[in-house]
Amino acid sequence: MYLVPMRTTPVTSAAALISALFSVLVAVLGCEDHHKALEAYAAQAKVSRPSVTASLIASFKAGDVTADDAITLAAEKLEAGEDAVDFSWAVLDMLKAVEAQLPSKGEFEIFWRRVGRLAFWASQTAYTKGRLSDAASLMQAGPERWQNDAYWLRYPDHDALVAIILSSTGRKPEAIQRLQSRPELLGPAEEVYKKLTERH
Repeated sequence: MYLVPMRTTPVTSAAALISALFSVLVAVLGCEDHHKALEAYAAQAKVSRPSVTASLIASFKAGDVTADDAITLAAEKLEAGEDAVDFSWAVLDMLKAVEAQLPSKGEFEIFWRRVGRLAFWASQTAYTKGRLSDAASLMQAGPERWQNDAYWLRYPDHDALVAIILSSTGRKPEAIQRLQSRPELLGPAEEVYKKLTERH
């Protein structure tokens, strides 16, 4: 039996267009809801970081929050000078808790660099605010996946910050040994090493 190809009528075309527009609208509204949820977590973290961490973990597992969005918002707030140390800390703790569900292959190295940079910015902000203990906890926070030789060589400012915090907390020999273990010291890391090892 010969089948006549179905022609697309104006009605079916309009229906398809409406369906597509509705899908886009739902996606946009969904993104806005996710952003609002993260903003609410950011505000709440100043009061109760552990509860925000638990909420972030639950939201991530439910698919309501993505690791990328959480990292982006925390980093943007720190860059803007907002008091987002505790929210960033909660995000890093969340990432550590769900590490098994995060991408781990080499092609996702940029993602892991972003995790490391968030730890750096949060730790640096805490340090400049006089929160030395918190800075020490944050300087290598999150999953250990981002902490590799390639990262430390690429970001000597982070290596320098860790050494400064170690020295400031009475662990100067550890700070020196850490920098001595690098195959090469660049920029801030080299400057801090010289400062730590200079004789008075």
